[in-house]
Amino acid sequence: MKLFNSNIIDLLIRKGLPFVTYSLPGSKETILLVQKSPNLHKTEFDNIENIQGFVIAEFISAKTNIIEYINPDFIFTSEEDLNELNDFLVGLSDVNPPDEKLNESSFLSKVQYLNKTDYIIDKLNEEELDKIVISRVSPMELLPDFKIDKFIESTINKYPKAFVYLLNSGKTGIWAGATPEILFKKTNDYYETNAIAGTRLLSDYKKKKLWGEKEIEEQQLVSYYIEKLLSEIGIKDYKSTGPETITAGNLVHLKTSFKIKASAINNITGQLIKGLHPTPAVCGLPKARAYHMIENAEVHRRELYTGFLGPWNFKDSSQLFVNLRCAKFVNNMALFYVGGGLTAQSDAKAEWQETVNKTKTLLSVIEKL
Repeated sequence: MKLFNSNIIDLLIRKGLPFVTYSLPGSKETILLVQKSPNLHKTEFDNIENIQGFVIAEFISAKTNIIEYINPDFIFTSEEDLNELNDFLVGLSDVNPPDEKLNESSFLSKVQYLNKTDYIIDKLNEEELDKIVISRVSPMELLPDFKIDKFIESTINKYPKAFVYLLNSGKTGIWAGATPEILFKKTNDYYETNAIAGTRLLSDYKKKKLWGEKEIEEQQLVSYYIEKLLSEIGIKDYKSTGPETITAGNLVHLKTSFKIKASAINNITGQLIKGLHPTPAVCGLPKARAYHMIENAEVHRRELYTGFLGPWNFKDSSQLFVNLRCAKFVNNMALFYVGGGLTAQSDAKAEWQETVNKTKTLLSVIEKL
C-alpha cells in the first residue's frame, strides 16, 4: 500500500501540527487527519459519545479521567491530492521540536530487569495480586538516513491485520505502532471488546500447538474481568467466543471476543470504556492494586503505551485500540515500549525473552529499511 507524498509527513512534523495517519485492520485505505490548531482537545470519559475525531488516551488517563483528541480540519485518503494541505503548510513557520532529554536510567539492562521481575514474582506469592504487567523501554539509535514515512508505509504493508498508525503532536511527540488489540469497537448493531493475553513466538507455536498453564491462566483472568465488568454495569445481552489463537506479526496470543448488542449499552459507553481501561492484559488484577504497584515499580512513564487511541464517530467508524507494539521517536532514537504479564508461575528469563520478541514487531521493519 502506497502512503502519502513523502514530503508531507516531514512537513507536518516541521510545522508542529497535530496529525495522525492510520490504517484500520483489513483496510486497503490509509487515512490522514490534520488539525490546524496546535493543542489537542480534551474531554472526560463520560463525554466521549459527544466528540468526533481521533481519540488519544494515555495510560494515566485511568487516574486523570481525561482523554484527548484530534479534531481534524483536513481529511485525506492516500488516493487524494494533497495540494490544499501542502499550500496551507508552506505558509506556516517551522516549529522548533521539543528539547526532550532522555533519561537513560529508565532503560533497564537485562540484569536489572531480571532482578526486578524476580522480586515482583516473589511479591505476587505474598500479596493479594493475581497478575501484574511490568513494562520496560528498549532504546535503539536510528541511522542518519532513516525516513519515518517509509517506516510507517512498510509497517502498514507488513501488518495488514493490525491497527497501524503514526501520530504527532506537541503534547505527545512522535509515536507509531502496529497493535492487534481492540479496546472497544462500535457498529450500528453491536459493540465489541476483546480479551487478548498470553504470548508465544509464532515459530514455537507451530511446532507444538499447545498453550502452557501460565498463558491460559493469564488469558482467563482478563476474560473473567470483562465478564464481571459487564455484569456490574448491568449488561447481560452479550455473546463471547473463544479463546482462540490469533497471529500478530511474529507472535501468537489467546483471544476471547465479546459482542454486546448496541441496545444494551444505553448511553453508558464512557462508563464501559473507563471500566475496560487499562485492561488486565496491560495492567493486572486486582486492577487498582496492580496500577499502584506499576507506579511504584516502573522507572519510566508509560505515556501513550498501554493507553488507547483510534477514530471515533468518524467516517462511519468508532474503533479504539490498546496502544501496544509501539515506539516513541525522540531525536535520533526509537524507544520501544514492551511489557509482559507476571503471575506467581512466571519465570523472569522467559518474561525478558517475551519483551525482546515484542520489540521485533517494529524493529524488524526498521532493520529492513
